[in-house]
Amino acid sequence: MLWYIPEEPQIFNHPLMTRFQPFPLLPITLLFVVLAILLPQMKTYAEDPPAGVEKAKRPTVGLVLSGGGAKGFAYIGLLKVLQETGLQVDYIGGSSIGSIMGGLYAIGYHPDSIAKMIREQNWSSLLTDKMPRKYVSYDEKEFGERSILSVPIRNRKISLGNAFYQGQQVDMLLNHYFSPAYRTYSFHDFQTPFLCMGTDLLTGDAIVLDKGYLPKAVRASMSIPGYFAPIEYMGYYLVDGGVVNNYPVKQVKEMGAEIIIGGDVQQGLYSKKEQLNTITAILNQITSFPAIEANQVGDSLTDISVRIKLNYGMMDFDDYDSIIAEGERVARAHYDEIKALADSLNALEFKPLKKYETQPLDSLEFERIRFQGNQRTPDNYFYTFFKEIKGHRIAIRDLETIINFIYGSNYFDRVSYEMDNTKSPPDLIINVTEAAPGILSAGIHFDNDYNGSLILNGAFRNLLGKNTKLYANLTLGVNPRLKVLYLVGLNGKAGLGVIADLYSFKFNIYDKDVKMDQLSFTNFKASLFFNSMFLNMYNIRAGFDYEYFRFRQDVTVDTSISKYNNFSSYGTPFVSINADTRDDANFPTRGFLATLRAEYVMPLSGNWVKDIFTNSAIIYLKYIQSIPLSKRFTLRPGIFAGGTLKQSDFPPVQHLFALGGLNTRNYVETFLDFTGAQFVQNYGSYTLVGRLKLQYNVFKKNYITLRTDVGGSEMSVGDLFQGRNFMIGYGVTYSYSSFIGPIELTLMGSNVNPGPMLFLNLGFWF
Repeated sequence: MLWYIPEEPQIFNHPLMTRFQPFPLLPITLLFVVLAILLPQMKTYAEDPPAGVEKAKRPTVGLVLSGGGAKGFAYIGLLKVLQETGLQVDYIGGSSIGSIMGGLYAIGYHPDSIAKMIREQNWSSLLTDKMPRKYVSYDEKEFGERSILSVPIRNRKISLGNAFYQGQQVDMLLNHYFSPAYRTYSFHDFQTPFLCMGTDLLTGDAIVLDKGYLPKAVRASMSIPGYFAPIEYMGYYLVDGGVVNNYPVKQVKEMGAEIIIGGDVQQGLYSKKEQLNTITAILNQITSFPAIEANQVGDSLTDISVRIKLNYGMMDFDDYDSIIAEGERVARAHYDEIKALADSLNALEFKPLKKYETQPLDSLEFERIRFQGNQRTPDNYFYTFFKEIKGHRIAIRDLETIINFIYGSNYFDRVSYEMDNTKSPPDLIINVTEAAPGILSAGIHFDNDYNGSLILNGAFRNLLGKNTKLYANLTLGVNPRLKVLYLVGLNGKAGLGVIADLYSFKFNIYDKDVKMDQLSFTNFKASLFFNSMFLNMYNIRAGFDYEYFRFRQDVTVDTSISKYNNFSSYGTPFVSINADTRDDANFPTRGFLATLRAEYVMPLSGNWVKDIFTNSAIIYLKYIQSIPLSKRFTLRPGIFAGGTLKQSDFPPVQHLFALGGLNTRNYVETFLDFTGAQFVQNYGSYTLVGRLKLQYNVFKKNYITLRTDVGGSEMSVGDLFQGRNFMIGYGVTYSYSSFIGPIELTLMGSNVNPGPMLFLNLGFWF
């Protein structure tokens, strides 16, 4: 019969199937027909159920990212997996580094864009508020950069700041990358609703940050106590959210999330004292205690936990590539779990991934500019920086440049901006934290020429009037010096300045390589000048020097010099053009240092023989360029040329050009270092020197420099070009950039010294 299978198929030979033999074909056919009719209706029922029957609802998904410093870079792997599985996240919450990563994802940054951002940063400079040197004002370059330790003076007392760093550069970074959200007040209105956590420093309470200005909220959430300064935000005084709640699962649940995916890079508590062997480890341990309860609550509410254990510390930001790679490896181990969740949710209700194409904005639109926090600095000071801004829109890069120049003045500990998005269009607010009125700092130095010294520095800003600066450098040692600079700003970048420079030092006199005598220079110098600065890198001064000077022998060898043992007076009108565009004062890789000075020296005293020391016009040029050849090699060529137009055979002795030693800074500006020569081994009224250095960064802070100098100094320009005392020096220097300054050892030689010579330098040049 047609409805029976004539021969038994192989499957019916199975023991479990024997009781169904023979099986009619017609019922099977009818079953398929019924299913074909009912399945479409069942699907329609599920998608559009009849009235009174509730439709199956797709649960919402929350993503929570814990704090953990640099270890948070590992979250990029988790974000990639979320993208690849097609899982749409409905809510995001984070604390500390988790607030940064979560906030970027919430406003639509792709994980690859976040990774690119991480790789582009100089984390060492970023986390220590070290700004590009080109923004530092010229006077700060001239008198700063020489100290080991600095302490502020407030209310006439030495005090410590509220943190190691104010977070200046972090502020700039967050403002730049979170710029697409600058108009949005409520974080619930982001592409993905978002919150982050802060800790109220006054009450110890965990504070949910879900509205206001996003960059500032995230900055508050990551303010590691003691490392970054606290932040005033929405009426709170906030530090790192991770202090109390480093894993805000409960808060994301309260936003509406039903399923939680948790990214967790927390170290956990150390159990052995041997593990607490660094400041970072101790700080991490201390800040972890209050967060234990929040972690326990968060763990109990987490559905998929992606716990990433890393052999890196919270401050290992330079290990970003390794951390990102390890994070992705761990996240991919959870791929199947996350994929199953995504598929099950999309089966209930398909939601395509949101677009993750956000990029930083090019410009910001604002209604007006307001300044906040300036007590001693008038608003007019800031307007000079913004006077070129036209209309009500500003390019972000231009705004960042202006902020850097203001910060580079060192009038302020912190300069940041925010948008008051309670208005439309918002106001642009420039927030400043004024620096302490005074700062004391100290350094040490030793070299073969000036011997050992203790260097004490003082910097006082806006203390003796508005828009004023007072610097004082005191060098204590066998060759003492006191140098004081006082500047008064007039308008814009112009001002008046006064310098007092008192010094005394000894040096030997040579006939070729034979020591003949030892002289002592003592000079009391005061200068009054007009000062103008451009872009913090270029400086013009014009004014008048008064000098009260003497030189004498310690032991009388030449009786003809004894007549100059008494002090004599000099007057010198001058003009100078100076530039310093180097990226580093000690080991530059780009930029140049240049000085062009013209002066007219006039003996004012009658006790020196006037037919020997007479009026002299002097001009000289110093130029040193740094050219990067590769990531590690830098070529540093330079030239020094100077001449004296005089009415006698001998110009004022303190204005001669002298060569020798390796000091890059000398008490006398016309004394020039020269490889392979003793300090002041060659001198004259005219000089011409060419130099070349090849600097190699061996690793991190270690350098090897090949160096050569050629040239000479003569009393007449004819002798100079005839090369009678032509010198050529050569050498190699090993350097280490330490916290006390450069530590350098040079092996060198020259055609004027037959044997090899060693030169040792310890500490910053004074």
